[in-house]
Amino acid sequence: MILSTVYRALSMIISYLYVPVVLAYLGEVKYGVWTTILNVLSWITYFDIGIGHGLRNKLAENLDREGNEIKCRKYVSSAYFAFGLIVLCAMCGFSVAAIFANWNSIFGVSKDNVSDNLTCVMCISVIFMCINFLLSLCKSIYYALQKNSTVGLMGVLQQSLMLMGVLYLSVTSEASLLKVAIFYGLSDFIVEILFTLILTRKSEVFVPSLKFVSKEETKSTTNLGMLFFISQISALILFTTDNLIISHFIGSAEVTSYSLVNKLYTAGTAVFAMLVTPYWSRTSVAKSHNDYRLIKKGIHEMQCLLGLGIVGVLVLMVIFKPLARMWLQKELDYAPGLIPLMAVYAIIYMWNAVYSQVANGLSLMRVIVPAGIVQGIVNIPLSLFFLLKMNMGVVGVLLGTVLSFMVSAIAVPIAVNKEIRIHMRDKS
Repeated sequence: MILSTVYRALSMIISYLYVPVVLAYLGEVKYGVWTTILNVLSWITYFDIGIGHGLRNKLAENLDREGNEIKCRKYVSSAYFAFGLIVLCAMCGFSVAAIFANWNSIFGVSKDNVSDNLTCVMCISVIFMCINFLLSLCKSIYYALQKNSTVGLMGVLQQSLMLMGVLYLSVTSEASLLKVAIFYGLSDFIVEILFTLILTRKSEVFVPSLKFVSKEETKSTTNLGMLFFISQISALILFTTDNLIISHFIGSAEVTSYSLVNKLYTAGTAVFAMLVTPYWSRTSVAKSHNDYRLIKKGIHEMQCLLGLGIVGVLVLMVIFKPLARMWLQKELDYAPGLIPLMAVYAIIYMWNAVYSQVANGLSLMRVIVPAGIVQGIVNIPLSLFFLLKMNMGVVGVLLGTVLSFMVSAIAVPIAVNKEIRIHMRDKS
């Protein structure tokens, strides 16, 4: 956890250095388009039908048991095989969509403001995203090994390469979304392939092979994964549609201020998320040993961290504008109420993070999935209602997301505490 925190802090420092550099290079309008592109591309990462999360849980439950090497290798090989097929289909489907879509209209920009060929930018980005998506399966294995710090180190290296790439572009060329997309994709690819190779050198268990592809292990992983997938789709709607709604109905320039406010608050929530992430696999291991007292202890530890996180968010709310001015070296206009409402969003996010780690580790999909579906259904209508009917602008879009987020904030903690009480009572 200490190493994870250090790496996460380094990664964030580099990412916050990256933002003013890429903003200065692209300008506000193009930066808003690039931010929206990254949100759209993140949709691809939800098309693994939850295989990564399923593999993580299955490996965490079996790696510490002797004689399970072959079974674990079957899980790894089957996951890579199924994942590869999905990625290939996603690459073909998204590439075709990218070719025929009118991206200037979707992003709400004219060719006078953005001269780049957005179709070309999207195609290059989709190809890189799909390849890197498959390679990122190694992160699920590192999580299952409870080596979260390794994933943090990957983030540091990725951010460093991206920063160096944009610095190089800012010196050698004029603003180009295509060049930013290429450097962004290459940065991820280099790091993902390197750490995948390191993992395969560590043990044969993590070397995927067609002869170890098993129908039983594939079904076991994907059945659990499908439930995670449904939950991921709801998260996709909840977390990635705001920028697209703002870009389409208000304009790409508004996306810039909104995303930068979100990014500064993410400094706290990302560190918090990195601290509590190990509890997912720890919960899976504790569940396999029927040690629910350890799970309860973990929740208490995370709640202590949550208290510190809330203090940090409130401090950030107070000093936000001078901090942002120092960071960006320029003054941006922020919609009234956006900064405090984003603080509320960050606190609810951290609260949900505590219980989602435990719920995911316990595979409480009977609660996670319905809560996610409800959130996904109500989010866009609520955001559009506050934006268009109540004329609240970007604040209305965020308010719709915050209210949607409350569904899991209430339902998941109730289910987790109930599950722990039942098993502790049965054990006693």
